[in-house]
Amino acid sequence: MKELDQVLNALRMGVIPGTSIDDFIVGRDQEKQELETFMLSIEKGEGRVKFIRGAYGSGKTFLMKYLTEKALDQGFIVANVPVHSGFGFSKLDGVYANIMNHLLIRTDQETGTNFEMLFEKWIEGLKSSGDARKASQNIYNVIKALSDYNSSFSSVLLIYIRALIGRDYELSTIAAAWIKGDKNIDYQLKRRLNVKGSVDGENALDILSGFVKLIHLLGYKGLIITFDEAEIIMQQRVDTRLKAYGNIRQLMDSAGAGLLDHAGFVFAGTDDFFDDEDKGLRSYKALDQRIGSSMESPSSITNVRQPILQIQALRDDDYEMLSNKLVELHAKRYTYEYAVNALHIANLAKLEASKSEEGNTITVRIFLKKVLELLDLMLDNPDLPIFNAIKVSNKG
Repeated sequence: MKELDQVLNALRMGVIPGTSIDDFIVGRDQEKQELETFMLSIEKGEGRVKFIRGAYGSGKTFLMKYLTEKALDQGFIVANVPVHSGFGFSKLDGVYANIMNHLLIRTDQETGTNFEMLFEKWIEGLKSSGDARKASQNIYNVIKALSDYNSSFSSVLLIYIRALIGRDYELSTIAAAWIKGDKNIDYQLKRRLNVKGSVDGENALDILSGFVKLIHLLGYKGLIITFDEAEIIMQQRVDTRLKAYGNIRQLMDSAGAGLLDHAGFVFAGTDDFFDDEDKGLRSYKALDQRIGSSMESPSSITNVRQPILQIQALRDDDYEMLSNKLVELHAKRYTYEYAVNALHIANLAKLEASKSEEGNTITVRIFLKKVLELLDLMLDNPDLPIFNAIKVSNKG
């Protein structure tokens, strides 16, 4: 009952529920299959960059949430990085720090949100093996593999692991802060790491590559990083915005060159983000050429394998399916004494949504809100003529 309330209340507020995501992704079989293929290629060792394009409320965030849940279920680590006015991709060390501070890790069907969880089970396993020599060799092998990426990173990681094993929590906290890209470590504390410098714009991608290698060595399938509402980058001043686009280009080049194996990056943005020639991706030609534009095709056809995954408008039967699913959940929560025709609810919700959107395309978010508004009204006013008609037509 609590989970049902959480799902319904989230949809009432126009936000993505934390569970039951599959129930609300309809008409997206091709897109879901492409995201599965995307994950499989990362698991096999590729580096990939994908863009999801669609209008506000069209379902981009639903797809990103779907990707997150599937990736966690399948043994990936995920970082959902919010793009906002204080973070716009213009500094690679800032990108790195935001990734490291938004990690999602699932262990024993529970999801954690901190970097330290990565090592808890691994260290526990090393301790419980009873073979100190083998444990030391495992640690040595990991550190040796990472030294090719960045010597400071591998050195601080070794200090971190030893501090965890030795229960020196102050030192492990300092080391973890350095690894996560924290620039505000007290100088006297940082001296304990015996390392110069920190994660910066010059070494951030190398250290990120090393981190992805590390999580793969620890048994995870890879790292998937999502950036929702990427169109916020357009709001930044021109020099900052172009640096951001340059960094996205650098990520694409690094992934394509095999420098970010087992890492996948997904950017979701509105049509303006892709089409605006003054502030969007087209204002940075080197990036625009890499992403390209899809061939003109009927609106019902989606070429999912291109770098840009275009979300098409839902069809009438998709709206009916969504309405059916929401009616089922609502009826389960409030135990109706009558049956409801989901098609009539869907048609009425589309009519009301069209009014509020003033002729613009009806978004998934608005449609679901309108369906729930109607169902809630019906629950409190079951004898209104319009709702009686909906119920009677279902019985007939």
